[in-house]
Amino acid sequence: MINLNINYFNDILSRANRIFTGESMQDSGSGDATGLMVAIERAKEEMQYAENYFESVSDPDLIDHAIYYREAARKKYAYLLKLAKKEGLIKAE
Repeated sequence: MINLNINYFNDILSRANRIFTGESMQDSGSGDATGLMVAIERAKEEMQYAENYFESVSDPDLIDHAIYYREAARKKYAYLLKLAKKEGLIKAE
């Protein structure tokens, strides 16, 4: 089990703030396709982070939060993959 401390929660809040402000969708100006692929990679990392967070909590209130956080990360990743498939950036399976 991960030892949860204030830095862990501050990191989560910081990540959530970047997601909600759209910062995680921005790229370094190298084009929309590259920006979308970067966003997909970040969303995948976020999804993995959310899964780890879910696995690490035991308090009932935090479990609820972790479930919502994990599902939101999954939905974001699925949406970005769908968008990339629509744009022809990745193969539809």
